[in-house]
Amino acid sequence: MNNKKYKQHMGLRQALFLPLLAASTLLAGCGQVFDWISERNLDPSVGVVQVRGLQEDVSIRRDEYGVPFIEAQSLQDLTFGIGYAMAEDRLAQMVSMNLLARGRLAEMTGDIALDMDIYMRTLGIPQIIEERYAALSPELKQHLTGFAAGVNAYINSHRDRLPLELTINDYQPEAWQPANTLGLFVMLNLGVGFNLHEELGFLQLAEKLGVEKAAYLAPIYPDESIDVAEANKLAGVGLSGTESSVAALKEQLSYLAAVEQKLKRINGQGIAASNNWGVHKDKTAAGATLVANDTHLLLSHPSTWILMGVKSPEYSGVGITLPGIPALVTGYNGHIGWGETMVMADTQDVFLEKLRERDGKTEYLYQGQWYPVSSRSETIQVKGAEPVIIEVQSTRHGPLLNAAIKGKPKHEMIAIPASSEFGLALSWTAQFPDNTIDSFFNLGKAKTMDEAEQALNGVGFIHLNVIYGDKDNVAWQVTGNYPKRKAGSGHFPSPGWTGEYDWQGYWGGADTPRSRNPQSGYLGTGNNRTVAADYSPRLTSSWYYPERSERIMQMLTQQEGGHDYASMEAMQADRRDILVAKVQQLWGTEAWRNMIRDGIAALPQAQQADAENVLQIIRSFDGDMAEGSRSAAVWGGFEHNLIRAIFMDELGPEDGQLWQAFLAMNGRAYSGYQDHLLGRTQGSNWAPFWDDMNTADSELPGQIIARALAATWPYLQQQLGEDDSQWRWGDLAFYHWQTETTHMLPFLSGLKAAAVESLADYTDRGPYPAGGNRNTLNVAGYDLGSDYAVWNIPAMRMIVDFSQPEPLNLIVAGGQSGNPASSHYDDGIQLWLSRKNRNLPFNDAEKVRAHFSHERVLHAE
Repeated sequence: MNNKKYKQHMGLRQALFLPLLAASTLLAGCGQVFDWISERNLDPSVGVVQVRGLQEDVSIRRDEYGVPFIEAQSLQDLTFGIGYAMAEDRLAQMVSMNLLARGRLAEMTGDIALDMDIYMRTLGIPQIIEERYAALSPELKQHLTGFAAGVNAYINSHRDRLPLELTINDYQPEAWQPANTLGLFVMLNLGVGFNLHEELGFLQLAEKLGVEKAAYLAPIYPDESIDVAEANKLAGVGLSGTESSVAALKEQLSYLAAVEQKLKRINGQGIAASNNWGVHKDKTAAGATLVANDTHLLLSHPSTWILMGVKSPEYSGVGITLPGIPALVTGYNGHIGWGETMVMADTQDVFLEKLRERDGKTEYLYQGQWYPVSSRSETIQVKGAEPVIIEVQSTRHGPLLNAAIKGKPKHEMIAIPASSEFGLALSWTAQFPDNTIDSFFNLGKAKTMDEAEQALNGVGFIHLNVIYGDKDNVAWQVTGNYPKRKAGSGHFPSPGWTGEYDWQGYWGGADTPRSRNPQSGYLGTGNNRTVAADYSPRLTSSWYYPERSERIMQMLTQQEGGHDYASMEAMQADRRDILVAKVQQLWGTEAWRNMIRDGIAALPQAQQADAENVLQIIRSFDGDMAEGSRSAAVWGGFEHNLIRAIFMDELGPEDGQLWQAFLAMNGRAYSGYQDHLLGRTQGSNWAPFWDDMNTADSELPGQIIARALAATWPYLQQQLGEDDSQWRWGDLAFYHWQTETTHMLPFLSGLKAAAVESLADYTDRGPYPAGGNRNTLNVAGYDLGSDYAVWNIPAMRMIVDFSQPEPLNLIVAGGQSGNPASSHYDDGIQLWLSRKNRNLPFNDAEKVRAHFSHERVLHAE
C-alpha cells in the first residue's frame, strides 16, 4: 500500500489531545525523549503501594495482557482500587474526556479545541452533569466518591511523572471529582444519539436540492417509503432561497458540520455501533445459553474500552467499561451475561426558529407571538490565549446551536456569521430525569433475569438493545426514554414557530420493546429495525443497513447440531457482505440484465472489455470480504466508483460541504446510495439521482452502472498495479491505530507538525490489511467513495458460554494501557487481528489467582 495514502487518510480517533506542543523543538528529536517520559510513568505490576483512604488492603492482580482483577473486602475499598488501577492505565484518556464533556478541553490543548468547547457549553452539558449527579442515590454517590479518591491517590503520587500526553502539554490535572463519571455517561449518550447529525446534514442538502429530493438521501429502510411527508414540514420555509439570512444559515450549518466531524473523531458521535445475539439453551449443543456481543466504535488508540475484573461482597464481575466509569458496562457477573448495541434512537430534534433583533435583544416567533430568548454567559479558558466569552441563547425548544457567539467572532477559529433570520434549537432527552447510572450499577449486581429486566427499566439516558441471559434463559430489551411528539417523526428538522411538532413529555422504562425466550430460540440485533415499520411511538427513522442483522439470523438459523462457542466465534469473525447476493439477484432479473447490457454496449469500444471483466467478477463473487480476496477488491473498487457516478454530479465537488455531509450520512445509517443500488423508484420513475445532470439525456441505472463498471478496472490498476492477479482487498482497506495527536496533523504546521510526525512514529501502530466492510459482522467501516481507511471496527468482542465453568471470553481492540512504553499498550492488536477471543476466569478463585498472576497490593496506611 501507498504510504502517502496512510498520511492523507488517517483513521478516526478518540480524545487524547496533544496537538499544540509547547516543546516542539525538543520533541522533533528522537524516540529516546518519549521513552524517557513514558518509562518514568510506568509502575511495577507487583509489590506494595502505601496509600491513604483505605479501610483494608486492596489487591490488584493483572494477567499477561495487563487486565486487572481488583479485589477488596468492601465496596468503598473496591471503588478506590478501581480508581487507582484505572488511572494507572488510562489517566490521560480520562482527563481528556472529562475536559471535553465539561467544555474545557481548550484549557489543555489551546484553540484547536475551542469550537468543541463552545458546542459542549451550548448544549449545557456541564449543567446536565451536575443536575444528574445531584439526583444520584446516596449509595452511588459514595461509590463515585471512593472511585475519585483512588484516582486522586494515583495523581498525587505521580505529579512528577505524569503520562506522556499530560507531560507534553504541561498540564497538571486537577483532582478528580465524583461527578466527572456522570460527564462520561453524558458523552456516551451524545455518542449514541444519532439523528441530530442526520438532521443537520439534511438541512445542508435540502438547501441545495429541495426538501423532497433531499429526502431520497435519507431513506428509512428498504421496505419503507421515502419520508417525503416529514420532509415537507419545511417545504414552505424557503431553504433554497438566496436571501442573506439563508446564506447565513448555510454558513452556520457548515460550521456545525465541522464541529460535528471533530466530535465524531473524538467521541464517536452518531456512529452505528455493534452486534449482539443470544441463543437459548434449546438451540445449543451443550444445553446452556450463549450470549455474544461486539460493539462497533472508532478505531482508536488507546481503545475506547478498558477491561477489568472486580470483586467485593457487594459488587463483582468481569467485563468492559469506559475509562472513568467504575461499573461494568458489558460483561458477566457470575449469574448474568449481557451486551449492548445502539437502538439508533431519535432522541434529538432540531427546531428551525424564526429570530429577530428588537431593541438590542433577540426574540423568537412562537404561535404568532415574539418571545425573548433566555440567555446565559459562559467563559472558556484557552491555553496560550485570552479567555473567550460566549452568550448561549435558548428558546422553549432548547439551546440555539448557531447562537453560541453573537456579533463579530471573538476568535479567529470561530466563523459564525453575525446574524440570521433562522436559528437552530435542539431538544434532547437529556432534559428528562432518570436513574441511568444507578440502574447500570444494579444491572451489574443482578442475579436473576427479573432483576436484570428491572434494572434495565431504569436506564433512561442511554438507548440500547441489551441482550442478556443466564444458563437457562435469554432476553432482549430496549432501554431509554423517548420523546412524545405532537406530530411528525422527528426524522427531519421541524419549524419551531408553529408549535405543532413540540414534545409532550416522554415514554420508556417498562414500556419499551422486549422479548424473553422466544419460540425460535434466537435473538439478535445489529442496529437494524427491531420493531414493525408502523411501531408507535416511533423509536427512530434512522436504522442502520439491514445486512448485518440479516446475516446474524442467517447464521443462527442455518447452524446444524446446535450452537457452541466455536460457532459464536465464527460469527464474530464473519466477513460476508450479503448485499452482494442481493445485487446479483437484482441484476439477474430480465429488466436489469438488459439495462446493464445496453449500458455497456453504449460505452466507447475501448471501455466495454473493462466493464465486462468487472461485471463477470461481481456476478461470481461470494461476498466474502477477506483481506486476501481479489474479488473483494473488485467489489470495493466498483462501489467506490458507483457512488461517485450516481451522486457526484449533484453533490460534488469532492472537498465540498455537500459531498462531505452525504458521506457522513452514508456511514451512519441506511443510505441513499444503497437504496438506489437496490432499485428504489420514485413513482413510475427511477430514484432521482441516477440521472446525470451534466448531460442533456436522462440516464437509466444501467447506463450509470456500466460507467462505474468500466471505470473500476483502470482505477484498480492505478491503485493496486497492472497485474490484476495480485489485487487484494487488504491492499486497499487498512487498519491504522493512531492517536488523536496524529489526527491533528492537518491543523498544524512547521515545527509543531514535525514534532507530531515524530511522535506518531512512537505512538501509532500499523497499518495492517483489513477485511470486511460496513455490511459484514466483522465490520470495517470506511468512507465509501472517499478512501479505505477503516475507522469503525469491533472495539471489543465478547462471548458468554454458560456451558463452561468459566463462561466469559473477552478482548478489546488494542491494549489495556495508554502508555506507549508499556508492553500492554499494543499487545492486544495481534490477538484482535486474529479474530480470536480469550477466556477471563471469574468463578473459580484458584483459576483467578493463576490467571491474574501479577499482584500489587494497595496497603492502607
